Amino acid sequence: MTDKGRARAPEEIARTRIEALLKEGKLPTLETLLKREVLDLNELSLDLLTHQVEIEVQAEQLREANAALEAERRKFEQIFFHMPVAAGLIDLGSGVLTAENHKFRSLFPQRFSETATVRYIRHFGENRIDQDRISLALADCRLGASADVRAVSLCDSLPDHYAMCDIRMARLELGEDGSDCVLAIIQPYTHRL
Repeated sequence: MTDKGRARAPEEIARTRIEALLKEGKLPTLETLLKREVLDLNELSLDLLTHQVEIEVQAEQLREANAALEAERRKFEQIFFHMPVAAGLIDLGSGVLTAENHKFRSLFPQRFSETATVRYIRHFGENRIDQDRISLALADCRLGASADVRAVSLCDSLPDHYAMCDIRMARLELGEDGSDCVLAIIQPYTHRL
């Protein structure tokens, strides 16, 4: 029996039909299908199969997009956590340090002990002036894309344990949900820790 003489399965017919409708941009809604005056069960069944195939196609596209996003997230984490400089992610709205790499943790070990609570990046400043300079840089990141704080004294929780640093901040737009953050690179050049 040739291909033309062979009866096609309803799923195959639905797939062919949905591909044509998608190309033309004429896929009817389910509501439109159910409001027909004359209901042909075979036609309705075929239409429902067509919609099922469309949903399956969209689900597969979503799975592929999620897999790609997950791969990018893992790539970013690998780069971030293995950077050769101290780096941290700061919540743009609150100023809370949400993630830090091993270099950042080793520079300020007391700040990352088990007893440490919420870490506001401005509290790393040794004095009020340094704290205000850090806050102003975060405000600049809210308005623009990046900011620098030069020669700022950052301290671990203990008195006289500080590092003179330059901080480079860059705003990262991570998504449509408003979860923007700031990547801060800490470059110490003198320290007494």
